[in-house]
Amino acid sequence: MPNKALTILIADEQHLQRLHIEKMLNRLGYHRIVPVQTFEEVQLLTAIPAQPFDVLIINAALAVDTCGPQPQAHHVLIYDHLDLGLEAPGGTTPAVLVRLPGVPDNVSLEHFMDIIDPPAATTGLRVLPWLRELSRTAVPAA
Repeated sequence: MPNKALTILIADEQHLQRLHIEKMLNRLGYHRIVPVQTFEEVQLLTAIPAQPFDVLIINAALAVDTCGPQPQAHHVLIYDHLDLGLEAPGGTTPAVLVRLPGVPDNVSLEHFMDIIDPPAATTGLRVLPWLRELSRTAVPAA
């Protein structure tokens, strides 16, 4: 069950890209999402270190050639990262920092969120139907 209290900041210049990532997160159960277009907006929203966002998902192009205060976030996903010599945004090192060479898809975003917000452990053992049927069949005596 996703942690509905997680706050997520998505930063990308392209509106459709922000919308696509937001919809993928919604399908995973996350709804406290703030999409922004510029790095300046990211800086404004993360200016208070006492209230950092839980997750920052940012296009690497926004973080290139930036100056001023770096955004604060507990976990960071940088995508379209082509090894541009970028450091993690933020004055402190995030607990989880992932760099993707391209745009996140459903699988990579789900794996990233599973690292940050692990799914609840399944209680008990799950018995496969074929194993249950196998246990019901009589074993011939040797």
